[in-house]
Amino acid sequence: MPLEPPPRSRRVRALRLRAVLAAGVVLGSGAGMTLASWTDVEYGTGSFTGSVFATESSVGGSAYAANATAPGATATISGAFAPGVSAYLPVLIRTTAASVAGTVTLNGATLGGTDAATLGVALVYRVVRTTATCAASAFSGTPVFVVGSAGTTRPLTAGQETGVVNPLAAATAGAPGSPTGFCFEVTLPTGAANSLQHKSASATWQFTAVSG
Repeated sequence: MPLEPPPRSRRVRALRLRAVLAAGVVLGSGAGMTLASWTDVEYGTGSFTGSVFATESSVGGSAYAANATAPGATATISGAFAPGVSAYLPVLIRTTAASVAGTVTLNGATLGGTDAATLGVALVYRVVRTTATCAASAFSGTPVFVVGSAGTTRPLTAGQETGVVNPLAAATAGAPGSPTGFCFEVTLPTGAANSLQHKSASATWQFTAVSG
């Protein structure tokens, strides 16, 4: 006996059920897709300021000043030179307020004056580092020699010895750094020629400072 087709209402329910199942399959196939993401950002800003490095000097007891142009501070080494006679000249160099630390190098002198080629060439010198009184006593004991040594002098045109490092202390925001002192001993050697009498010459030394 042939089966009767299901009532229409039952067929509709079956179709609807299959449609739901089919939709479920489609939704399931999308499970591997990349979903949209939330994003956020962060920023960091750095401010940069260059440091300050500046120096000033005092020559022969003069007030501190920025002697950046030759001949700079000028001091006369007092006393008339004669063979075997020495004279002394103090030079102090320091960093100005708010400056970083550094080093300073003494370069050989440039000779000038009427008799640079005679008296200037004949004179010799030594230099020690000190902030105390600049006199013959500064060269006794075991000072730090910048030019020459206990038993050696150099021509005025010679710079500091190899390996010498002259530190410059850092300053504070409101005050200059502690000075680095140099004591120059300039000598007319024993046995200098009589022709050097009444001669005059000058020497200009350059100090080169570099930030540390």
